[in-house]
Amino acid sequence: MLNTKVKDFMQRKLPNITPETEMTTAISELQKLKLMGAPVFNEDKCLVGFISEQELLKPLMQNSYFCDGVVKVAQLMQTDVVTVSGDTNIIELAEQMKTGKPKNYPVVEGTTVIGMIGRSDILKALFDNYLSCQKEH
Repeated sequence: MLNTKVKDFMQRKLPNITPETEMTTAISELQKLKLMGAPVFNEDKCLVGFISEQELLKPLMQNSYFCDGVVKVAQLMQTDVVTVSGDTNIIELAEQMKTGKPKNYPVVEGTTVIGMIGRSDILKALFDNYLSCQKEH
């Protein structure tokens, strides 16, 4: 477990969500991949934000009630995004997550997003390791 890296457990398939993506399209993309949130990219594929179900909930409720308006991801996304390197140790990231940090992190190499890792991915990595420890005893 000491050598297990984020890149070994990250999700590699990400939706293509940009600031100009309409809210309902972003929701469809998240649901299609069973994600609670995803990085937002500009036209150069650089990270410019993060959109999660939490940011989508309020405007979706309002627009469902009033049945009007087109909302773009740019109006809703977080722009102060906490990222993690693919070489970060799983235990190190799990420690960070215990203190109420984000539940999902874009995984970056330089300025390029190479995947995403969430709390459930960390849980799976730790669980797999725990099970392998049990087999050794």
